Amino acid sequence: MIRSLSPVTAGGGLSLSEQVALCARHDFQGLEISIEAAQSLGLEAAQQLFTENGVAPVTFGLPVEWRKDDEAFENGLAKLPEQAEFAAKLGVLNCCTWVLPDGNAPASEYAERSLERFTKIARIFAPLDIRFGLEFLGPKMFRKTENIWFYDIAGALEATDEVNARIGKTTVGLLLDSWHWYAGGGTLMDLASCPLDQMVHVHVNDAPKGVALDDLVDNVRELPAATGEIDIAGFISTLSALGYDGAVSVETFSAELNALSPDEAAARASEAMKKILV
Repeated sequence: MIRSLSPVTAGGGLSLSEQVALCARHDFQGLEISIEAAQSLGLEAAQQLFTENGVAPVTFGLPVEWRKDDEAFENGLAKLPEQAEFAAKLGVLNCCTWVLPDGNAPASEYAERSLERFTKIARIFAPLDIRFGLEFLGPKMFRKTENIWFYDIAGALEATDEVNARIGKTTVGLLLDSWHWYAGGGTLMDLASCPLDQMVHVHVNDAPKGVALDDLVDNVRELPAATGEIDIAGFISTLSALGYDGAVSVETFSAELNALSPDEAAARASEAMKKILV
């Protein structure tokens, strides 16, 4: 597996060039990127940046605002073919987005609107062999009404299967985050139910010590294996047994890490990753 860094853990305020250099200094093999930031450098310069530092761009965040009104969605969608083509040339063939369980609308309405938009996005990605990962959000804090679409692996796979059926190709899968898996009450058997070809990207982290599932706050997380609340060894070994060998990014929302310099935070994150990915 590829040890990767999410900029929310360290280096979020840095330029793309600085983030890549940060990864190289702290032995991260991959980086989650903004495709807009890469485009601003130009293709040749971006390729050179990653090659010279020995770091791979492993995934990019979806640059389309699909959660808002039709105008915002269509404006973003119009730019996506050019962005996707750039990403494919750069060699970053995974794109991910997070999906709230509750869309402030009846679940059926929220689901159909989202599926329709995901299908349009996936049809742009499919010819370029870019995989599109949906991240389910597990904490109960996101389930405030009865209008719940999905918040776990089983529900997320139903959504991805529907989009794949609509486009006639399996390019849509999951971003598997150990935090959301744990917070949503997931088990290793649930994790093992995810087909390998629908594992797009992986995040790892840990939960605060002694906090009940229902009381978890999404932006309060620990580095992987810091507390042992999340069975990260079981999580990683299950992915390995299924054949996953892609990128695993450390994604930790931590006031303690935020108080450190980017290098100090990256060093601590790198140390944690080397303990779980041997």
